[in-house]
Amino acid sequence: MVLVCATFPLIWIGGLVTTTKSGMAVPDWPSTYGYNMFLYPWQTWVFGPYDLFLEHGHRLLASTVGFLCLMFLGLALWRKDRSLITLSLIALGLVLAQGVLGGLRVVWDKTTIARVHGCVGPLFFGYLVYVECFTSRRIKNIVPQDSRWGGTYLQLSIALMVVAWLQIVLGSLIRHVPAAMTHGMFRASLIFHVITALLVAILATALCAVSWSDKKGLKLVRYTATFTVLLVLGQIMLGIAAYTVKYGWPTFLPGAANFDSFVVQWESGLQSIIVTGHVAVGSLILACGVSLAAYCIRCYWITSGQHERTSSAKSNSSSGKEVMA
Repeated sequence: MVLVCATFPLIWIGGLVTTTKSGMAVPDWPSTYGYNMFLYPWQTWVFGPYDLFLEHGHRLLASTVGFLCLMFLGLALWRKDRSLITLSLIALGLVLAQGVLGGLRVVWDKTTIARVHGCVGPLFFGYLVYVECFTSRRIKNIVPQDSRWGGTYLQLSIALMVVAWLQIVLGSLIRHVPAAMTHGMFRASLIFHVITALLVAILATALCAVSWSDKKGLKLVRYTATFTVLLVLGQIMLGIAAYTVKYGWPTFLPGAANFDSFVVQWESGLQSIIVTGHVAVGSLILACGVSLAAYCIRCYWITSGQHERTSSAKSNSSSGKEVMA
């Protein structure tokens, strides 16, 4: 839980670094202006330029998350729990890979590296959410249930998790625009980003509807799915607002006359808050998708398979009797 809570602000602070174009405020890595990263004078970055404060603070918070992963590995080794050791090693590998990607983004100053870095961060956050669910009491207290909706729960929750991360990947193309990207390619990326947003909304709404219609369903799934729908609604509004503060009111939406006098102020405070908020909520939706998948797998995976095998056996038995008759 501490890892999850430390990684979420790391996600949106990293988004703020990108939004404010502060990624190159510190031109060297792993050092900071020649200093050891952890020995860099705190007065210089705390009271220094805003972009330096963001970039160096992002590095220190990322290092904190890395140390927490090491503590998690140490605890797993102390308990001699193989599953926890495996989970902690994967977490440590992901955070090291993300740190190297962040460093290469500075050293090479490549948009492609920044894009990959922006995709691996939410993936790492989603993985930590899964680890938190796996080790939590609430998931251990879930009793597997035999439900006719079991297969639907599994399909919708896994699809929501996958599409939510795909939405983040497509969003990274819009945030980190390559120099060679044409207007047509940017427009196509934006269209696909909108399409996947609609898919996320449909999947979240369908899962929420199924959970509420199933009176014997798991309350944990029901409430998480409801919260996810609310997040998606807020994310859609944030997406429209983010596009408006960066490019103007979307021409494919009605109400353009109300924004005739609106002037886009590049890298303004309003733009930074809205765009970064859009990034943060996107990661929260992914986290909800991971949680729902973990709950549904725990509750319905085994029983759903048993239910399908039982139905198949009954069908084969009936067919055999008909043949004998």
